[in-house]
Amino acid sequence: MSSAELKLYDATGKQVGTRPVPAEVFAGAVVPGVLHQVVRWQRAKKRAGTHSVQTRAEMTGGGRKPWRQKGLGRARAGSNTSPLWVGGGVAHGPKPRSYEFGLNKKERKKALCGAISARTQEGRCFAVTSFDLEEIKTKQAAKALRQLGIPRGEKVAVVTGDDETTAVYSLRNIAGVTVMSAAGLSVYDILNANYLVITEKGLAGIEGRFALAAK
Repeated sequence: MSSAELKLYDATGKQVGTRPVPAEVFAGAVVPGVLHQVVRWQRAKKRAGTHSVQTRAEMTGGGRKPWRQKGLGRARAGSNTSPLWVGGGVAHGPKPRSYEFGLNKKERKKALCGAISARTQEGRCFAVTSFDLEEIKTKQAAKALRQLGIPRGEKVAVVTGDDETTAVYSLRNIAGVTVMSAAGLSVYDILNANYLVITEKGLAGIEGRFALAAK
């Protein structure tokens, strides 16, 4: 697998070097159609699909014919639960169902690489050594993001290592910041954020994930 490079920053926003990263993941092709398909797939999986309406058969009432068939000058009516009546049942209304659909692994991998590559090509992907937090401090975490050049209030996706719990607890209190591990990388979350920040342990996790996927 060929490699590319990301600028590496410390917690103060100072560049301390560069970090080699897989070119397939960080400098790959961005295919909008594949990104769109995977975002649809992810959002469909989250839909509860619990919507339900009553059909005419499920409505209370409808036992007696409202009026006789002929002689009154009115339209024929057989039941007060008819969809034609106000308060009647619903014809062809929604019923509980699953919105999930299949999507192969190659497309999902291609979309994830494309989402990360898109943020890298835009200059909105930052690699940091760590957030250097000895205790849970949201204020310090927010300051570290601003020192990277990320304006206050922007949507940010942060990828951390599995053992960086102090950083996770500090960052998740900041409005607009989504924190995830390498195993939980989401195309939707990356595209929904304007900036992508990855710690060195997060980068190692991403490399490990794609190395396993390649086998």
